[in-house]
Amino acid sequence: MQVDDPLLLKILNQLIISPDSYLIKTGWILSMAKGTPCDINGAPLPWMNYNVIQFLQKRLRKHFNLFEYGSGYSTHFYAALVEKVVSIEYDEAWIAKIAKDLPSNCKLLYQPKDVDGLYCRMIQNTPDLYDVIIIDGRDRVNCLLQSLNKLTPAGVILLDDSQRDFYRPGLDAAVQHGFRELEFEGLKPTGNSLDRTTVLYRNDNCLGI
Repeated sequence: MQVDDPLLLKILNQLIISPDSYLIKTGWILSMAKGTPCDINGAPLPWMNYNVIQFLQKRLRKHFNLFEYGSGYSTHFYAALVEKVVSIEYDEAWIAKIAKDLPSNCKLLYQPKDVDGLYCRMIQNTPDLYDVIIIDGRDRVNCLLQSLNKLTPAGVILLDDSQRDFYRPGLDAAVQHGFRELEFEGLKPTGNSLDRTTVLYRNDNCLGI
């Protein structure tokens, strides 16, 4: 299409200029401008698709205990919605940036990345069971496997970017342990492709699925 193509101009008006645009209302355009995932007011968001973000905003509860593989803007997002967040991160420079204004209900753990080693097993070194476990870091299949016995009876696991074929063995293992899958697909902040997050849940789960 040429810059002055009528169809292109119509698309640009509907998606970028119109105040009712999905890209404006979700904060996608502001996220692009800032280079960080945020909502329309600049509040931090996880780097996950908007459909699952909206789902979590409605379903997370203040008494929840949450663990996440992969810290960042998501840590701030979850901290505002639950009682406690424990987050593991492999990048020391990133930890230094995130820790500057970390809420008091967050605990940030450092562990260098590896495969089927200490990183995925860090959750086993924590004393708690978790209502929600978010897997959005490294070595995700092994992180998922290590998470299965660290849930409360009503606990759920979320695997981000689950459209990637090489995460399928982790999902299959969870299904074999009695979990069911609920998929959310859509656009991520600053993203331009269709991304998926899978919620793994059982009967009488804490998210009311």
